[in-house]
Amino acid sequence: MAKDVIDDCFEGYNGTIFAYGQTGSGKTFTITGGAERYSDRGIIPRTLSYIFSQAAKDTSTKTKVNISYLEIYNESGYDLLDENHASKNLYDLPKVGMYEDKEGHFKMTNLSVHRAQTEEDALNLLFIGDTNRVVSETPKNDASTRSHCIFIIQLESQKLGSDVKRVSKLHLVDLSGSERVHKSGVEDKTTITESKYIN
Repeated sequence: MAKDVIDDCFEGYNGTIFAYGQTGSGKTFTITGGAERYSDRGIIPRTLSYIFSQAAKDTSTKTKVNISYLEIYNESGYDLLDENHASKNLYDLPKVGMYEDKEGHFKMTNLSVHRAQTEEDALNLLFIGDTNRVVSETPKNDASTRSHCIFIIQLESQKLGSDVKRVSKLHLVDLSGSERVHKSGVEDKTTITESKYIN
């Protein structure tokens, strides 16, 4: 399903793939996959594998892969790949700001970018980011992700002997579960606030 979007990124086009649905419908499993079996890997690890295998096949082009991982929780952005990986609390992570430039493009400040030389490097960054995600229990789902997460893969490709560089971004998005507060069974103020911002 994602292959055509990824192929377009190699041609210099930006792309976005996102999972949307109610709490407990399998969005995070679809995007990141299960940890127990290799066959259960999600769109992000499959995409990383495909990108590095395609880059290795094309010996006439030099391809660089950069990774960022953004979490949006209660309408604030956080960098999940802060250099200080030992974060125990989301609020310890750097806050990411957003602004609109003169051309009307939205840009983010304080979001780190990490070079991934290999597929293993990229998967390690995914693991670090997932470790820092906000997860809490709701009556509908005992491991509900309470935030939106955007895994950003930036591709830089340049044909050998050419001055032209193609740069594209692929956004792989795990949206938090949409839910109706009165049907989700949540009662404490924090979780109700989360639900409002999620929607």
